[in-house]
Amino acid sequence: MQETQTKKKIGKGERIVDFFSGVIDWVFIIFFLAIFLFACYAIYDSVKVYDETKLPGIVLDKVKVDEDGKRTIDFDALISENSDTVAWIVVDGTNIDYPVMRTENNSFYLAHGFDKQFANTGSIFLDYRNSGDWNDDYSLIYGHNMNGDVMFGQLNSFREADFFDENGTGKLYTPNGDYDLELIAELTTDKDNQEVYNVLSLKNDLPRVKKFLEGNANQRRDIQSADKIIALTTCRGLSGMRQIVYFKAIKN
Repeated sequence: MQETQTKKKIGKGERIVDFFSGVIDWVFIIFFLAIFLFACYAIYDSVKVYDETKLPGIVLDKVKVDEDGKRTIDFDALISENSDTVAWIVVDGTNIDYPVMRTENNSFYLAHGFDKQFANTGSIFLDYRNSGDWNDDYSLIYGHNMNGDVMFGQLNSFREADFFDENGTGKLYTPNGDYDLELIAELTTDKDNQEVYNVLSLKNDLPRVKKFLEGNANQRRDIQSADKIIALTTCRGLSGMRQIVYFKAIKN
């Protein structure tokens, strides 16, 4: 009798163990399935974001390059597609080769593409306080710091001395004429630095901009020779710091 009761207790105990063992197995299955699904989504999201950096055909069709490498941009056609288009910027030695947008604020193109549809990558855009005809002495252009060396992801590379020394030219194409770009400085600062982001005060005060660069640039060249400065800015992670690369602009 006692033996029978003992066997029943053992059998009940085994069933309890089996039950919890099964529960644990399902917990592990669900856990690893969740990880797998999250990884799949992360891959999908990365591909989607990267695809968003690719310019649509209606934009690329407006850019022609001849056999000598001379570029012609049909701004009339671009503006007919999006009237916010104010320029096209190219930085040699990088993948920076994008139209530049400008609208009534600095938030819209943080999350919208050329077609004005939502895009995590946003667009390259001019500060709304700057003149869209590029008559200001100091102009500030924004772009996201993206992985894969797209958008303004390569601006941080200018912090490296070799990269700074070897990549110093570019081009700003505008509806009213083109500018050669020559690198003059780079620096890292916080997002609230008024000597960079107070465009309303700085855009016609080039001596102030030059003085700030002379005293704060990580690396610099001949700053004082600049009659017009174009600054490109992007974020540096989640720290609130910003990377800014400065070019002097020479009208062709």
